[in-house]
Amino acid sequence: MRSFVYRSSHEKFSARFFKKTKKHGIIKMLQENQQEKEKIMWIDDEALARKDRNQKRKFEMLKKIAITLAGIALVAGLAAGGAVGIFVGKRTEAKAVDAKVAKAVKESEAKAAKQSSDKEEKNTVDEEKKKEWNLTLVNNTHPLDENYQPELAEVENGYTFDARAAESLKEMLAAAREAGLSPQICSAYRTIEEQKAIYNQTMQEWIDQGMTYLEAFEETGKSVAYPGTSEHELGLAADIVSSSYGMLDEAQADTEEAKWLEENCYKYGFILRYPPDKISETGIIYESWHYRYVGKEDAKKIMDSGVTLEEYVGETY
Repeated sequence: MRSFVYRSSHEKFSARFFKKTKKHGIIKMLQENQQEKEKIMWIDDEALARKDRNQKRKFEMLKKIAITLAGIALVAGLAAGGAVGIFVGKRTEAKAVDAKVAKAVKESEAKAAKQSSDKEEKNTVDEEKKKEWNLTLVNNTHPLDENYQPELAEVENGYTFDARAAESLKEMLAAAREAGLSPQICSAYRTIEEQKAIYNQTMQEWIDQGMTYLEAFEETGKSVAYPGTSEHELGLAADIVSSSYGMLDEAQADTEEAKWLEENCYKYGFILRYPPDKISETGIIYESWHYRYVGKEDAKKIMDSGVTLEEYVGETY
């Protein structure tokens, strides 16, 4: 509460209550000892103390903010847009801090510019890869055009392949046979009708084993591409197995033919399209028999780095 306090020259205080007149309804102040009269003041010691504490807290807070901003600017660097002015008491110290902040901002801008340039360069390379016919990506999210029809050439035993890569497939098979092995093609180019037949047959086999339609659909998708999304329809993929073991299962990977193909395929422009532990990138289980033509240069890069075609061209399935 605030109260009127009379302060004398001898630091003695006296006060009189105010009373309200009945007639006028106003407050009048009665004063005594006119010779010792001094100025009447509003005194609130608690308010003054609180104001003093607030000023101290405000000063400390501003000081901490200045130190924090300086730390952020010097360690992390501020994004483009200007430096932070920091009051440190002395003019020389302020200039030194401003210089460091400006340097940090400049370095941050240079780093951001380089990252942007690198990203643009990578995107340009990725776009160029996508335009190359041999790196055409076909999967669940990248279906073939419904009117797509490659120019075909026979490889052997009635199996056809994209004419631009057919000779490379022949050379790979011939080299494996010269090494004393016996590889054979069990599937190459397929029409969309043939892909539908294989897909439906596989689904029916899962249903016959007790799966529901939905379960069979999901399981089929792990090993057989949905019609319109198969590399066999592209004409650049071939399933190659051992003549002594023709099953398309995990045991195929243990054959000498499968081992030779995985080690030497890049020399002829082919890659193991669906490698082990890459289902999250391709959507397809490990298939030791499925080989895809991408060209010698790209095949070596892909096989050496251990990435999938999706990863190589910067796409997903």
